[in-house]
Formats: sequence, structure tokens, C-alpha cells
Amino acid sequence: MSRVRFALALLALVFSAIGAPAAFAAAPVDQASWASHKRTVQLPNGVKLAYVELGDPKGAPLLLLHGFTDTSRSWSLIAPYLDGYRLIIPDQRGHGAADAPACCYATSVMAEDARLLLNALGIDKAAVAGHSMGSMIAISLAADHPQRVSKIVLIGSTALVPVKRGDWLFDEVSALKAPLDPNSPFMKEWHPSNQPTPIDPAFATAGMDELLAVQLHVWRGVMRELALVPVGRHAADVKSPVLILSGGKDPLFPAEHHASLVKAFPGAEAHVFADLGHNPLWERPAELGRVIDAFLAR
Repeated sequence: MSRVRFALALLALVFSAIGAPAAFAAAPVDQASWASHKRTVQLPNGVKLAYVELGDPKGAPLLLLHGFTDTSRSWSLIAPYLDGYRLIIPDQRGHGAADAPACCYATSVMAEDARLLLNALGIDKAAVAGHSMGSMIAISLAADHPQRVSKIVLIGSTALVPVKRGDWLFDEVSALKAPLDPNSPFMKEWHPSNQPTPIDPAFATAGMDELLAVQLHVWRGVMRELALVPVGRHAADVKSPVLILSGGKDPLFPAEHHASLVKAFPGAEAHVFADLGHNPLWERPAELGRVIDAFLAR
């Protein structure tokens, strides 16, 4: 056997062992330079959003919506495993480099921001993946504008009421004072590194710096808008195929929340990653990237 044929055979064995060549070839995103990739756009509603565009400029558009107190960086670990798509990754209002207006932070308002962003980029229709708060915005966008959304991916999500007055999260957020104390018990609990399995430490450090920069009115505004609002109330208006990805150790949205999504979207594809938490896209980005890519490709 020639050296070339031997090398090809060896690569084939490696690929078969790991399950997919994409995971083998993916190069990590440099966390230190993430912010330098951001562009800004002024929306017709007056709000300025920042966004990162990655992947294949000619690929199918995929809008990625981050969670509460996160930024576009939330998708940086998984982005290399979705590089066949045109990835549009915004900092949503109140987060990162986006404007933080005094009002308003309902999922329907933030879904309208997302629609206006797609308009500004000349995108008529896109697949949408959302994590936590971003998943709730994805549901709103798909329900309000079904013709604009081809498929939706819901990560760390729920169809139930996500937060109630008197809950740990609501009460902790209500008690926050500026400047935010990174050493407080709540902030240590909310730290990106506080996951069931280890995550990239550079990502966790940068993510913590970004969440500490979120203004108090945004923390509280999101909580007030989510309190006592059942996320799945408009699920019947979602016409696109749905993928549900949940962590079996999610402390915010445990098993009954996953079950609520399966009930709200009876035709959905659903997976539970038993050993992962609320942020499985940070814990095992390669694995989730493969699942998402397979769903979108079908």
C-alpha cells in the first residue's frame, strides 16, 4: 500500500471512530478577538444591534439567538460545527454591544428586532436556533412570522412559565445593586463556568465580564416580561419543524419543562443530554452541532 493510500485509510478509520469528520476538522474560535468581529446595524425601530456573521456567506441562513445576560459569544463554541451555514449571531437589545433602551424586553419585542435584522441583511427566510431566552424569542418569531422561519431549534427551553415572582432567580435579580459584585453568592452561581461538566475557561471568563456589564434595568426588565408568561402559548401558530435539546441536569428548566415542549410541539424531534445542564451548547458544542446540522440538513 502506498503512503498516500495508507494515510487516507488511516483518516477513514479515525473519522469512523469519532462519528463525523466535521467534529475532527473544526477549529476553535479565538475568544480574545470575538468582539472585533462585531458589526452594527440601526434598525427602523431606532434600536442599534450588534452582530457577528460567520460560516459560509453563500450557505443557508441560520439566525442564532443567545440567552439572558449572554451575548453573541454564547454561540462561539458551537459555531465551528455549523460553518456550512451563513451564521447571523446578534447581541440582542440590552446585551453586549447592542443598545439598552429603557423599554421593552418582551420576547415579542425582541423577535421583532430579529425580523428587522433579517430585513436589514436581505434575508427573506432563515432557520432560527435559540438558547434559553433566545429560544423563547425564536418561538415568538416563528409564531408571529411563520413565512420567515424555515426551522427552529430550542435549547434549554420551556413551554411553561419560565419564572415567577418569588422564584430564586426573580428574587435574586430584583435584589441586584450596581455595580454588580462578581463575588456575591448569586454571581458565583450565575457564572458561566458553573456547569455540570467543564467548559472552555477563556469563554467562561469573557462571558462573565459581559454579563457583569448588563445594566440593571435590563436584568429586571427581562424578568418582569417573562414572569407568569407561558412560553408555549402560541406554539400552535408555529408551522416550521422543531428540534428540542435539553440538559438532564438543567437546574432552571428540569424534566417537566422538556415534557412541556414535547407536548406543545408534538411533531418535534427531541433529545435529552442526561449529564448536561442548562447550557449544553457550551458543554458539548461538537455533539450539539452535529445534532443541529443533521436536523437542518433533513
